[in-house]
Amino acid sequence: MVVAIIAIISALSMPMMLKSIEKGKVGEASTNLNFIRTAQKHYFLANGTFSSDIDSLPIENPNAQTNRYFYYEASQAGDDLSVDFTARATRGVGGAQPAPGGYGYYYEISKDGDITPEAGCPFTF
Repeated sequence: MVVAIIAIISALSMPMMLKSIEKGKVGEASTNLNFIRTAQKHYFLANGTFSSDIDSLPIENPNAQTNRYFYYEASQAGDDLSVDFTARATRGVGGAQPAPGGYGYYYEISKDGDITPEAGCPFTF
């Protein structure tokens, strides 16, 4: 009987635990997006435009890291790089570790430093 109660409690708490662990991984995206933002500002001062390639920025490419949870890309098509940039962190694609429970979402940052989640993203800052 005690074993059954413990099993039921464990089964009920597992989704909450997985969501909590996943939310903790969002910190990686926040940190790396802010690194990219700072590097973009340095690049702009040196070149008069923002970069569309993370490898050209004065930072180590976060995509080169093993055991990462997000894939990072610099400016999206359509950005006017003389004015602004967008960097995106997408969970579980491009060689990043897959997200359990079907989580697949992204965050974006621009020159102003606001990090915005994808519409419907389960985790915010």
